[in-house]
Amino acid sequence: MKRLHYLLLLIPGLLASCKKDTGKVLFNQPARQYDLAVEGGINTLIRTQYIKLTKPALTPDAAPSPISKAEVIVNDSKEDIVFKETSTAGVYSATNNNSPNYNKAYKLTIRFNKQTYTAVDTLRQVVNIVDDFLPLKVKKNENGTYDGTIPKHTFGYLNPNKWWISYTGIPAWNPSKFDLMQYYNYTHFLGSPNSLYPLNNLKRTFNLMSEDQVSIYKFSLSKEYAKYLYGVFLETDWNGLFSNVPVNVNGNISGNAQGYFSVTDIDLRKYKVKELI
Repeated sequence: MKRLHYLLLLIPGLLASCKKDTGKVLFNQPARQYDLAVEGGINTLIRTQYIKLTKPALTPDAAPSPISKAEVIVNDSKEDIVFKETSTAGVYSATNNNSPNYNKAYKLTIRFNKQTYTAVDTLRQVVNIVDDFLPLKVKKNENGTYDGTIPKHTFGYLNPNKWWISYTGIPAWNPSKFDLMQYYNYTHFLGSPNSLYPLNNLKRTFNLMSEDQVSIYKFSLSKEYAKYLYGVFLETDWNGLFSNVPVNVNGNISGNAQGYFSVTDIDLRKYKVKELI
């Protein structure tokens, strides 16, 4: 009877400890809070250049807020390229009429709220698409259509690059659009970060007719930018049970800022899908 009495006393406590907590999930404040974030940079394909400045969000349900009235200048080792804010808040644009300054440093300077932020990236010349392997696979079906597969990440390339492959349903590359990052794919130097365990199988597929056009953009990456992207993917696309311990990925912006100011050379080629087999 004594044991039964103790058991009856314990049951309410056990039930209370097993009760599901239906309260709101709380998130800790970020360990580091940045003044601003930088996206975009300089490209050699078109003369119009774009850079986006935002104030990073601090809660899961908030969006980054645009930063207006900043002074944005890029020096290409020859002269200054002055950016002006466009009709889209936080997006700055400039026209670059200079020829590419390969293997030279491009320096970004941002002045905002009595603070100065700088970044440097080097323009590396891209290897022409026709002189490299394409990071996609295409096969012809019995019905005459063509199936294609584009992995988000491909390893074992001589040089790291970004790619943008567009076709029916996928927009052409546009540097003023900062919300279309999902259409990039990447080729990496050497092997995958963890050969013992499979990476996330990220890819996109298409089904096109033989005469449909596929536009392929290839972007050069500086050594520093490739390293930055690799670090980002270690925390996102390659994050799993056996992945690296998460760390802060540091870009090339000085001061209390995040992001990466990039300078890229671009090659563009257009194919009929039947030519890609």
